Amino acid sequence: MFSPVTAAEIKAAARQKVASLAFWSIIVAFVVLGLKLAAWYITGSVALYSDALESIVNVIASAAAYWAIQVSYKPADQDHPFGHHKAEYFSAVLEGVLIVLAALLILNEVWWSWQHPAPLEQPWTGLAVNGVATVINAVWALTLIRTGRSEKSPALVADGRHIMTDVATSVGVFIGLVGAVLTGWQVLDPALAVIVALNILWQGWHVIGSSMNGLMD
Repeated sequence: MFSPVTAAEIKAAARQKVASLAFWSIIVAFVVLGLKLAAWYITGSVALYSDALESIVNVIASAAAYWAIQVSYKPADQDHPFGHHKAEYFSAVLEGVLIVLAALLILNEVWWSWQHPAPLEQPWTGLAVNGVATVINAVWALTLIRTGRSEKSPALVADGRHIMTDVATSVGVFIGLVGAVLTGWQVLDPALAVIVALNILWQGWHVIGSSMNGLMD
């Protein structure tokens, strides 16, 4: 005879699933960061630098999300009579702040690159490496968003949306750099980085705003 699964056991299993995904998100972020840094090192592209810099934020944000999920699952106590679930929203706010910071750092690098232009080196190799990182990111982002919604985890959803933003900008960078290589218009490289930075900046404000609403309810 099989004993029926209790509601507490189902809830515990769901929490374990969310925590496990949050942990693996850190590992995936490090792998993607390594690939993107390699692509930037190979080419010297400021646009690929901007893509890699956002991945550094991904590592920090994924670690923050993992911490927040662990804290949010703690039971209510005397100091927190309603539980710790709001910790996930604090994590999401932190992620938004880091996204904004990344955008500002990218704009600073663009300015330096504009003052010291240099041709791209081995662009096709760098783009291929960056493409692999983008595919990994896309698959993982969809996994996080889908699971975060089904398990009602704002930290996972925020992490997934951030990574999906990275995917969108990576695709734009890829297309733009292909155009730069084929046409010889090197100005496209810093121009793409500016577009990436502005997109990241918008996403950062969006994450901060939506997460603050969660803290205020």
